[in-house]
Amino acid sequence: MSGTGPVVSEVVSRRDLKEFVELAYRLYAGDGSWVPPLRSDVRWMLDTGKNPFWKHASRKLFLARRGERVVGRIAAIVDPEHNKVHQDRTAFFGFFECEDDPEAARLLLDGAEKAVREMLPGCDKLRGPLNPSMNDEVGALVPAESDPGPPVLMMTYNPAYYLDLFAGAGFAKEKDVVAILAPASDHAFARLSRIADAARRRDPKISTRMIRMDRFAEELDVVKRLYNGAWEKNWGFVPMTSEEIDAMAKKLKPILYPPYVWFAEVDGTPAAFLLGIPDFNQVLIKLGGSLFPFGWLKFLRERKKIDRVRCMAFGVLPEYRKKGLDAILYHVSMNEGIKAGAKTVEFSWMLEDNASILRPLEVFGGKVYRRYRLVCRPVPSSA
Repeated sequence: MSGTGPVVSEVVSRRDLKEFVELAYRLYAGDGSWVPPLRSDVRWMLDTGKNPFWKHASRKLFLARRGERVVGRIAAIVDPEHNKVHQDRTAFFGFFECEDDPEAARLLLDGAEKAVREMLPGCDKLRGPLNPSMNDEVGALVPAESDPGPPVLMMTYNPAYYLDLFAGAGFAKEKDVVAILAPASDHAFARLSRIADAARRRDPKISTRMIRMDRFAEELDVVKRLYNGAWEKNWGFVPMTSEEIDAMAKKLKPILYPPYVWFAEVDGTPAAFLLGIPDFNQVLIKLGGSLFPFGWLKFLRERKKIDRVRCMAFGVLPEYRKKGLDAILYHVSMNEGIKAGAKTVEFSWMLEDNASILRPLEVFGGKVYRRYRLVCRPVPSSA
């Protein structure tokens, strides 16, 4: 690009932070597939005093400018808990947004690398994008291998050229996570129903129940045990702290639809859970990133038209696997979806090589329809 070369600087002022947040709204203006997140949510995610993730992690934010124009942004992230769990020296980048400007992108990524070397001496790998962790928004959309259209709630979206920007800065694919789309129909779930019934007959001690919203704190304690216990061996997974799960629950509680949240018990002991949520991105896309001054009216009106569900969390404790609990929970939850008028269900996200999860979803017509890529670059031992 001609003109003034890009300059990268750290976010140090309230004005810088505002420019960091606002960049995405400018870059995606006119893109009908981008869902503007609520600005308050973006600020909360970045706030080291409010988001409990930052109690065990640290970050530095950077902006790239050409003259007075902000052309890109990035966060450099270090999470000691990740390195403790996985016994490595990996750091992360996230919240990446950039114009189609390879020079600015390379400077941003180089700046993030320099920052994580300072925050994590001995760091040997930079991985991303994560916003800000594997428990949040993960990966860059691979447009060439994904169906078009807006993402579902809490999934990412980006222009196709982002992967070229990463490659041009020396990053290569490390792992893909995928989303599966399935039709919500009586026909699609007929076979699933038979599988679920067979699993119940094999083990009469299996029971299911819907979340009890009047005992929400108790239910949340169960989720904490199941979530971290079920996922502990997954690639890249770091157990969420009690505060992080509390914060996630507080954010999701106003939009939960109880018939999409189920627990499975074996002989009265919690063994698995499934969390589905209505795809409120179908509403957010019409709000422009703010509930004010009239966003609440749109929110209340449009929420009744949601016809897509995201199954965003599912976990079975290791000792209860291969009992068909997945089929049972999918069945009871998606039956409720059909009653509520849901037309499609997205299961997201799953590791691309997790065959034990991917294969069962094909039973009732699910197919991988979107792919999100995590890239990495070695960090040299010396600057």
